Amino acid sequence: MTLGEILDQAIRLYRRNFIRFIGIIAVPYIPLTLIQTGLTYLSTNSLTDFQVDPSNPFLFPGTYWMGLLGMIVVGFLEFILVRGVAGVALTRAVADSYTGQSVDIIGSYSKIGSSWTRVLGAMILFALLSFAVGVGAIFIPCVGWFFGLGIFIFLSLVVGPLLAPIMALERQDVGSSLRRAWDLGRSRFWWLLGFALILSLLAQLIITGPSYLIKTILQYILLEQATYQDQLVWTTVIQVLVQMIGGLLYLPLQLSAMTVVYFDLRVRAEGLDLALQAAANAGAETNIIALAETSPQPTASLMTGSDAGQFILVSIALIALYAILVGILFAFAFAAVSAF
Repeated sequence: MTLGEILDQAIRLYRRNFIRFIGIIAVPYIPLTLIQTGLTYLSTNSLTDFQVDPSNPFLFPGTYWMGLLGMIVVGFLEFILVRGVAGVALTRAVADSYTGQSVDIIGSYSKIGSSWTRVLGAMILFALLSFAVGVGAIFIPCVGWFFGLGIFIFLSLVVGPLLAPIMALERQDVGSSLRRAWDLGRSRFWWLLGFALILSLLAQLIITGPSYLIKTILQYILLEQATYQDQLVWTTVIQVLVQMIGGLLYLPLQLSAMTVVYFDLRVRAEGLDLALQAAANAGAETNIIALAETSPQPTASLMTGSDAGQFILVSIALIALYAILVGILFAFAFAAVSAF
């Protein structure tokens, strides 16, 4: 399918199962976000009457650090449970709807079965790998900047989103799931990066844009009715809640799109549709989900010269984009200073 056809199919699946898809994500997402909101309130409210000590600017109240630590822990749990367990359950629901089967919230979670431990292991391993690559991209001169940065972007935008359909539909262990997502992502490197960027723009429109707009409106409303500290507390809390609503709307669409992309990749690279047709011709009762459970073993090396060149190009493009943005900001700042 073309990019437009994939998006159209994903939106159709989303519209057809709107409440069910959101319900699957909402099971872990809403409680964790409400806890995150409470911790955000605790952390920001502790600074309401706090005076910074110039001799020790890092000395904050204990409740501030408790709230901050709690937000980090909840953020990690959200990554594991929402992106992992709920993401796999939703992916299975998308695949069922894609193949004409019924979808329900409890049934989607029950189909994960005992494999939830494998899902948790894969998400933790992916988080550790991404963290290690990200640290290398920042602190290792030359090699990290021009090589690690591209790998980090590829892991974040392509490999991570492909993990959910692989863990939901294939019988792979933890390490093999990561390798499988890596190999599928490399099969259409630039196309998948472009598609991921389009989804990222949608995320900005659905999640980031409305949250900052509402934050700005609230700051304007509360400008003369509350102190700066109260403005900070309430705008931050409400921004988190608005982001929760945006996330509930966006995550099912993203996972629907990546599930359709997964099937498209397997049709292109592995002839999954031909295998289904051959099974039908032989009189065997099967469907594309059953066929997807078995996948070919990796034959290519983990990294090729072509892959390395692509990662370097991605890194150079990001560095160049960053330099252009910084240059534009400096130009505006210089123009503003010159005007005065």
